Amino acid sequence: MRRSILSFVPALALAFASLGVAAQYPAQPIKIVVPYSAGGSSDVLARAVSEELGKALGQAVIIENRPGAGSLLATQFVAGESANGYTLLLVDVPFTIVPALYRDRAKYNIEKDFAPISLMGVAPTYLFVNEAFSARSPADLVKTAKAKPSRISIGSGGNGSLTHLMAELFMINTGVKMVHVPYKGASAAVNDLAAGQIETSFTTMASASGLYRAGRLRAIAVTSPQRQKATPDVPTFQESGIPNMTVQSWWGLVAPAGVSQAVQTRLSDAMREVMKLESVRVRMEAAGVEVPADTSADALRKFIREDAVRWRDVVQRAQLKVE
Repeated sequence: MRRSILSFVPALALAFASLGVAAQYPAQPIKIVVPYSAGGSSDVLARAVSEELGKALGQAVIIENRPGAGSLLATQFVAGESANGYTLLLVDVPFTIVPALYRDRAKYNIEKDFAPISLMGVAPTYLFVNEAFSARSPADLVKTAKAKPSRISIGSGGNGSLTHLMAELFMINTGVKMVHVPYKGASAAVNDLAAGQIETSFTTMASASGLYRAGRLRAIAVTSPQRQKATPDVPTFQESGIPNMTVQSWWGLVAPAGVSQAVQTRLSDAMREVMKLESVRVRMEAAGVEVPADTSADALRKFIREDAVRWRDVVQRAQLKVE
């Protein structure tokens, strides 16, 4: 009996200490590290939630931009920060791509070194073609590309970008050989696509909307599970008979691993309320991002796990490596 009581005391002390941390947290401003330059989609989303998250927590939430190596530098920085809930990382799909590409440089494990806090938003990618290009559907594109192996060009926002890996995934799933043309950013690829310098490219509607509305680009498929309300005439890849192309872009918040469960819960609960706000949803939608029904830490964890497997497989099969 005495041994049972003695063994219970440390656990009880730990529980009270955890409650104490939660009651005091946050006692100072919180920093969200964005692994890209100011003005990009991830930066816009971080700023869309930061003010409201600060109100919910009763402390200022500051955005710090740390661009470099496709998100590797910022991710590595946050992985080494104290697990006290005062430094968070805005993550998106490159969070799962970079470790596969920079195998010798990524000194962190995205599942072991980080604790998911909240899923923030999702968005599909579209496959666009130049309006003058003959393909009117993915099947048309596959037929043309097979008839002209390694002659049809597919642009991307850069080597190792999501749009590059989407191009590789498309080629893997259809058996076609196309010429990958990397650009320094999505806008450059979209502009050359509209000008007819390349035939096709994956990108988001947010990046292509102006030229799409002007009729200079044609969307032939979307990577979402269902057709999008904004583009009801654009079929999904599943509808088009091309499997394994249902891929969503996503954004979320993580903390360094080791942060107490009490602090994780405090942050996750605050983010859940923030993501319900109409003002936040409007700002997210303006950036082409949908707030999902489930914004929990588990929902983010599922995206991270699935995409880590997906992109590692694509990188290996396409034999990609970025130095």
